[in-house]
Amino acid sequence: MLSKLTTQIALRKAGLGGIKIPDPFAASESKSSKSTQGSEGGGFANPFANVKWGAPKAFASWTTPPPTQFPVQPAPVAGDKAKSSVRLRFPAVDGRPCVVLFLRYCGCPFTEKLFLHLRSLANRHTSIHFVVVSHCTQAATNEWVKKLGGPWMLDIIVDIDRELYALWGLGISSYAHVLNPRNGYNQYMLGKKEGVWGQEVGEGGCRWQTGGAYAIDGRGIVKWSYPMKSVDDAIPIDEGIKELGIVR
Repeated sequence: MLSKLTTQIALRKAGLGGIKIPDPFAASESKSSKSTQGSEGGGFANPFANVKWGAPKAFASWTTPPPTQFPVQPAPVAGDKAKSSVRLRFPAVDGRPCVVLFLRYCGCPFTEKLFLHLRSLANRHTSIHFVVVSHCTQAATNEWVKKLGGPWMLDIIVDIDRELYALWGLGISSYAHVLNPRNGYNQYMLGKKEGVWGQEVGEGGCRWQTGGAYAIDGRGIVKWSYPMKSVDDAIPIDEGIKELGIVR
């Protein structure tokens, strides 16, 4: 696990040495403070101003998780046969095509936006099976989904051991992936412009875990593959739906 010191070194390597990591047991930033930051009209000095460093769970999410016991496989590409497992079988039993979204972690504002968009798409495209995979605990995942208004037409799979993540080529990201200053800027703008500030970090959540999305046809063939390129990557899920031959 990364200690506070090694985490600070990682920040320094990413050019963010000026950011001070507070006591992990300090009180988390209040909602009123966050609201004040979001309403300021001028520029901002710290792009990570809305990152909840203080709460123990939030601080733990910055540590490197133990290696998964499952080797990370190459991410499938269009034309490959979909990776099948007990919890996520392909071809689907009902023969429907499928779109799968692997969450970065419950609480991430960029993940929240993707989830809400996927839920809206699932409500429109009932001929497609939409699946969300989370590596947070079952309780934390359920709580996060409830805060966002429920799953609607989405099926939720909890993958604490990250077996499915590894099977679909989604491992631990690099410092550049997580600590790029652009991420903090875009997080600020997402909250200021769209009101999506994120939620409390879900138990078991790790910021270093990569996410991604895939579209699989009724025969179990991958038609579209999109491992996330960065924390703030707005996965174009609509493109995956088009690759399934569904345009609406």
